[in-house]
Amino acid sequence: MKVAILGLGRFGTQLVEELVSMGTEVLAIDVDEARVSEVAETALLAAQGDLADYEFLESLALKDYDTVVVAVGSEVATSVLVALTLKQRLKLPHVVAKASTNDHAVALELAGADIIVRPEQEAAIRLAHTLGSRHVGDYLSIGPEYGVARIAAPVSATGHRMDELAIVKKSKVFLVARIRGDSVSFNPDLNETVLSGDDWVIAGRDEDLRALET
Repeated sequence: MKVAILGLGRFGTQLVEELVSMGTEVLAIDVDEARVSEVAETALLAAQGDLADYEFLESLALKDYDTVVVAVGSEVATSVLVALTLKQRLKLPHVVAKASTNDHAVALELAGADIIVRPEQEAAIRLAHTLGSRHVGDYLSIGPEYGVARIAAPVSATGHRMDELAIVKKSKVFLVARIRGDSVSFNPDLNETVLSGDDWVIAGRDEDLRALET
């Protein structure tokens, strides 16, 4: 997969690093030469230039990339102009754009962005749904009162079969997957034994996730 990242603030730079770690070919671009230099040894290609300049964007051969990410979050006008150029003038098939506010997201939608992400809002939602729980880590909201969370398997469960545990027999949450190192088992066999270091992915009502005793 090939991805172009336009804008190398904190979000864009982190995205470059994560994609490269996944084996993705990344083109990283920013108007700030210092930011470009920071990722030059990480990304496959890095370029400095004005993202609002149509001729510059056209010269990048962005049609060769599977996805182009507009990671310019704070400069709303530039962000929307770039998204508009990519979709309406360059006719790119898949553009993802970062929004900083709801109004920014609406403008990006009107510009034609295929996917709009709001990292700050998404992080706040995850935190709000997990406050009050000491064991719920990664969280994904799937409805106003429902979510999916990743938790560490309780120490007390180590050495026991899953079908012996209260989380399986009595809890109102659903065990979606077991994570063991790099191995992921969906709908795990309840006869298997819990090992130290196992993580579980569970789903259910937020109040049941927070009340879960581990």
